Amino acid sequence: MAKIFDRVAIDSWLRDEVVRKFPPGGLGDIKTGSPCIVNPGEKAVFVRSGESMGTLEPGTHILTTANIPFLVDWAERIFTGGKNVFTADVYYIKTTDLTMKWGTSQPIIIEHLQRSPGASAIVGNGTYVVRVKDPWRFLNAMDAFRESVRQPQLKDRLDPKLGIMMQDKISELAEAKNLGPAQLQSFSQDLNDLLVGLLQSEFDAIGMVLVDFNIRMGLHPKSLEVVTNMGYGTSYVQKQQADAFVAAAENPSGGQMGDIGLGAMGMAAMQNMQQQQQQQQQQAAPPQQQAAPAQSGGDMPDVMTPQQAAQFLQVSPEDVVAAIEAGDLKARKIGSAYRISKANLEEFLAG
Repeated sequence: MAKIFDRVAIDSWLRDEVVRKFPPGGLGDIKTGSPCIVNPGEKAVFVRSGESMGTLEPGTHILTTANIPFLVDWAERIFTGGKNVFTADVYYIKTTDLTMKWGTSQPIIIEHLQRSPGASAIVGNGTYVVRVKDPWRFLNAMDAFRESVRQPQLKDRLDPKLGIMMQDKISELAEAKNLGPAQLQSFSQDLNDLLVGLLQSEFDAIGMVLVDFNIRMGLHPKSLEVVTNMGYGTSYVQKQQADAFVAAAENPSGGQMGDIGLGAMGMAAMQNMQQQQQQQQQQAAPPQQQAAPAQSGGDMPDVMTPQQAAQFLQVSPEDVVAAIEAGDLKARKIGSAYRISKANLEEFLAG
């Protein structure tokens, strides 16, 4: 037999509790004329047969059809047989700010298809603050029709949703603002503030407000390797080059490369990848657009580009670059371009 209650209230909450059902332990009949007490920072949702009867704001409410408008709409269904009681579940929801810690267990893949290599692997950690705005939508979206829902349980459901939201919205942001790995490597507070606005519509859908967002984000130490393995815009040769950069950065005796660190290593690998793409484009150019080989006996300039050196060597510019990178041909790199002295080329030819 259901117990009859003449007072509806949650007198004490667990410290991290977000939802509490009244009455606990099953169904209960609520006597009409009983007070329903909703304290500040709470809302109370009356539920019957899986439907929302209505929501009460903070205050003391006397449960009669004269005082509670939604009881009038339900009167024919809930007051039967002349009884002055009705059956309903009441879900109390905290509406105060909830601070959640957050961190990536797996990197988030952010697409920026207009910038090489097409995507970046992002990691991050920090906190975000949320608040329940629409209790009925929140109860449904978070599957919170339970005796009690505590903050860790809510976090377990929110964190994966937040990861998906961030992946989608940051990808949209990267495309709209033409952001590449360099810009994504360090998220500023301005971008955090921007994400609050971008993510809010997603939180609206689950009946919540995103109050604050303070996530420190940056490139995964092996971002290029991660996105290459996922098939984003890099060739096998370029992946080998990225692996070589990783090995150099992790080598304690690797000199300056070891000091640069994995973040800068990723950027250097991507610059090298762009050079390879440029070389491939040059190689694919129509023959008439490429310089004709120099005639034997022509004057050799004191300083040459790989293309000029290739004319004297009767090989492709790519072969010259390969010889430089292998250490067989001495050259000086200025920015992203190589320059070869006449003396070094003659030394190379002499063997």
